Amino acid sequence: MVRALSQWVLSDAKFYAPQNFQIYMSYQPFHTAHWTETAEIGCIAAMLLSIPFSSGVTLAFAAAWLLTLILKNSLLKRWSFFGFHQDKSYQNDKTPVFLYLMMAYWLLYCVSMLWTENKEQGGVEIGSLVWMFVFPLMYAVTDFRQVTKQHVRLMLWLFVVEMSVLFIVRFVVVASRYNPDDDDFIWYMMTQANEFYIIHHSYMALYLLTGLAFLYSEIWKVKQSEKKKLMMPLLTVCACCLVLFLLCINSRAGLLCLLLMVAMCLAHLAFVRKMYKLGAVSLVVVVLLAASFHFVLPEHFRNLSKTVTQLVSGDTSDGRIEIMGNAFQVVKENPLLGVGAGDRLDVLRPFYATPENPNESFYNPHNQYLDTWMTTGVVGLLLMLALMLVPMVYAWHRKNIFMLLTIMMIAVSMLFESMLERQMGYVFVALIMTLFAIDGEKIQKLGC
Repeated sequence: MVRALSQWVLSDAKFYAPQNFQIYMSYQPFHTAHWTETAEIGCIAAMLLSIPFSSGVTLAFAAAWLLTLILKNSLLKRWSFFGFHQDKSYQNDKTPVFLYLMMAYWLLYCVSMLWTENKEQGGVEIGSLVWMFVFPLMYAVTDFRQVTKQHVRLMLWLFVVEMSVLFIVRFVVVASRYNPDDDDFIWYMMTQANEFYIIHHSYMALYLLTGLAFLYSEIWKVKQSEKKKLMMPLLTVCACCLVLFLLCINSRAGLLCLLLMVAMCLAHLAFVRKMYKLGAVSLVVVVLLAASFHFVLPEHFRNLSKTVTQLVSGDTSDGRIEIMGNAFQVVKENPLLGVGAGDRLDVLRPFYATPENPNESFYNPHNQYLDTWMTTGVVGLLLMLALMLVPMVYAWHRKNIFMLLTIMMIAVSMLFESMLERQMGYVFVALIMTLFAIDGEKIQKLGC
């Protein structure tokens, strides 16, 4: 299946062969440039495929990617300085603005060290976020001509298939423990959420939503493919697996994002694709599925409805609302500069400590916008908003529905979780943003 998928995705790829390839061939001891480029593509794919399992392993592959880039660029004289190359044989298109915003985001955290008190913790925070700077920098100073849109599509297909297989394996394992005498099967499966995800469910939900956004964007390519009889069933099965996976991990933020994505897809069908009949049929199907969800999983439906009500009303009986409220109290005391990278968690400790246990565990703000505002002030908040809005505009102008949906899901997920404060969050965001850049500006002239 992997071979067939690779052949289909890469069948129309256009690989670049520089005119002065013989010059590159003369570099010893490697004799050819192909192995470094293949290793580079392999490292990028390995990063994407390892994210759902271990962000530490992903960072190891990121380090390998950085080493590969240094080897390739040093030996082949293919350094690029923000679009201008050392051999001057060509010039890349401009690096997308949102990659510069990512670098600025990390630099602002560095600047906040000037007024933070806990310098040691600030160094830890800056060190962990450094990949938000490194990934865009790697893109800006190297040549990515060999990484085409087809390569990116293949990586994302493998990512989707991997997530589907992971769900099937976990489903079989959990179902094998089911005792018919204890509970209803569906209720039993829904109560085993902890068994379905390896990492925090909010981040797993974001990965699943990214996969669903990609599958939606692939529908049109699959329908026009010669292998649609093979690929359409695969796409359908993968989409069903990802939706069921999202239900099983019981992430309320993930379900809300799924509803938003469905609404955006329906709007895309009706107003962009002008496919009114298909949009109407899809709307009926969605309503029927939502009704089924209400009757089959009433507890999940009530929790979802309760979450929406609490968010709208600001009901502090929801722990997440209370946590956000505490963070906002800190923001009101430091609205301009924030408290700095080192004190972002220390300032929240008084809200959770007790006289009996002054070192009681505490929480991050569970809202990336509040977290950034609290840490780096109003400039950080504006930069955070720009980091979400600019890629949306970029995607809109290029009619890239996958990128638009994914950035929307990231932006909404950040309302419920500090997504950029853990490895599993900032590594994924930095990587997917870099892939969007590879999938856009620098390959337009290749016609891929």
